[in-house]
Amino acid sequence: MPASHAAGASKHWARRLGWGSPEAWRYFARYFTPHTRRLVVYSLAAALTAASMVPTLVLVRLAIDTAIPQSDPVLLAWIGAGIVAVRVAAAAGALALRRYVVRLTKNTVAQMREELIEKLYRIERATRTRADVDRLQNQVVQDTERLDVLVGSMLSGLLPAAFTAAALFVLLMVLSWSLVALASLAAPVVWLAARWTQRRVGRDVAAFQDDFGRFNRGVSFVLRQMELTRTQAFEREELARQQQVVRDLAASGERMAWSYAVHGQLQGTVVGVLGIGLLVAGGLEVMHGLMTLGQFVSFYVGASMLSNSVLALTRGTADLVAAGVSLGTLAAIDSERVEAPYGGSARIDFTGRLALRDVTFSYGGEPVLRGIDFDLAPGEHVAIVGPNGSGKTTLLNVLLGMLKPDSGLALADATPYAELDLEHFRRGIGVVMQRAAFFHGTIRDNIAYGHDGATDDAIAAAARGAFADEFIRDLPEGYHTLLGEAGITLSGGECQRLALARAVLRRPRLLVLDEPTNHLDAAVVGRILPALRQLPDSPAILVVSHDPRVIGFVRRSYQLRDGRLHPAAQPAAGHPPATSG
Repeated sequence: MPASHAAGASKHWARRLGWGSPEAWRYFARYFTPHTRRLVVYSLAAALTAASMVPTLVLVRLAIDTAIPQSDPVLLAWIGAGIVAVRVAAAAGALALRRYVVRLTKNTVAQMREELIEKLYRIERATRTRADVDRLQNQVVQDTERLDVLVGSMLSGLLPAAFTAAALFVLLMVLSWSLVALASLAAPVVWLAARWTQRRVGRDVAAFQDDFGRFNRGVSFVLRQMELTRTQAFEREELARQQQVVRDLAASGERMAWSYAVHGQLQGTVVGVLGIGLLVAGGLEVMHGLMTLGQFVSFYVGASMLSNSVLALTRGTADLVAAGVSLGTLAAIDSERVEAPYGGSARIDFTGRLALRDVTFSYGGEPVLRGIDFDLAPGEHVAIVGPNGSGKTTLLNVLLGMLKPDSGLALADATPYAELDLEHFRRGIGVVMQRAAFFHGTIRDNIAYGHDGATDDAIAAAARGAFADEFIRDLPEGYHTLLGEAGITLSGGECQRLALARAVLRRPRLLVLDEPTNHLDAAVVGRILPALRQLPDSPAILVVSHDPRVIGFVRRSYQLRDGRLHPAAQPAAGHPPATSG
């Protein structure tokens, strides 16, 4: 199931059940189950902290029934000191527990994030191409952050509240079972009120997260597609569209906040009314001599503490609902079944030799590649040309091991790809794609990406080999000039030369050039292509292009037509290097 469909199903169940789907909580349990022992230790410590409330109530009763009637200031002072000591000890215990649970939560969410990022790397190319990248980014970043906060809040709030409630319940039963029985009559009302508001909270949290995702994608669109918006003279309309998204986010945020408020106030009102009932009923028992004043005050103080714990539990269910929605989204990404094209482990000393044997590939319909046979020898220069849409990119991805053929074999130095450690294999390949990828960072960092140990001299040498050094040194900060996202501060030709420098830096055994004549003027192309023949270690060079003039650069060439490779006629000797004009 695609991530978008799974996410939709998850949110449907989150809205339906209020607590989130069972799949979402199984996903949650997968990360916290290994920490069961630590959670048990934490629970026992929380129980001990909760039990510290019991001495307080006993001391309150002792003060009212004994110290005050007997006018014993020394005993009263000792009782006061005892209550203070209990509170200080409880506060110290709560802080220690908080630190313990924060460390546990942070480490667990970090593991979750690591696995999600790893999963994104393993999503099939076709699936990733169809996916909304901004949506995935929003889910991984925002939902894990929400989960981090909510789980920490639940563990540090709900568990202690549950243990405190249990300890106080036992003590209240000892003080007056009849008043506890009276209070228990309100339990169904509290549960029904919580159940009603939970569904509303779940619905409004899911709606807010949807709108927040739209806002995140909208901001990304504005920043990334500003040139498109301006050239299409669509700025006013796009601004209006994004303003509507902001208004929708504000409205859904208001509804979510209102749902939280209703949930909290309803629980507080029900518990408050119950407290008044206990005050009246307890007062009557004192009047009739069924319990002492100190016993009643201790009971009432304990009941107030219990009501606070119950409120913490009922209000915490809203956090559970929000966590369930976020978990559903993350579980949907995790449930995406991803199979790597290959899973071998053999490492070879790659020489640049590649071969395809009777390779056929399709995207589920008509084959894009049909019975392809291809050989590339070490140090050989070969071109594959064909019009746009002929399958050149597909063929290139098959050669790089990004796609697995439906039938046939891909081999590197006579070793089938199925046996190879492909990550290690690709380290011997330098690739320059037609849409060069860059990130926000310095030019130096972008050239050295994937080659962290590169020296400044090696980077400059690679840049000179790609004829990039000449424009880099004219920039204000030279190699330390910051690039914008996707290299938007440079021209297309400058970006392509930087990408070539990055590929050359690793001194590959095979250099792959995808549409190398794009973005480059004739003079630059006339210098770069011949210079590549002089690269250190004489790598094999594979040129993939729609421009038939690249044939003049290589010794052997093919045309990709109707999914098949056909030998292409070579130009006469002395044919000038290909240019794109």
